Amino acid sequence: MSEPRKQSPRYRDRTVILDTLDQGEVTVPEPAWCIGHDDDLVGYLADITHNGPVITADVLTARYGRTGILEARITQAPHGEIRPEPLPLLAIQVDVDASVATEDGRHITRALRAAAARLDRALDELAHLRGERR
Repeated sequence: MSEPRKQSPRYRDRTVILDTLDQGEVTVPEPAWCIGHDDDLVGYLADITHNGPVITADVLTARYGRTGILEARITQAPHGEIRPEPLPLLAIQVDVDASVATEDGRHITRALRAAAARLDRALDELAHLRGERR
């Protein structure tokens, strides 16, 4: 069995040319916020996903050290078959699983407030990209 093949994207003015297993070479619109497809593997047209930069928040606790609590990014899969995303969405993963004393608990609540502020900014950008009024 051969190794999956990495994309060799070719970027043009607001488009990207990608290889697919089912449609061959395709030219698709490339949103300005997309970080690119250089690390993507060749897959099906329906698998092409545009992703923005990762938004993170972490916390430093005495018991657990530095721990990530948030990862989010703007994403869009316009050619998806099961759940196409004609407009961008915000993918959010929040993860806090800890048993803490008071001081570490305060660190976590501060980190969650920072995470919420970052999500609010990302949601403002998302609303703009989707053409929504606030």
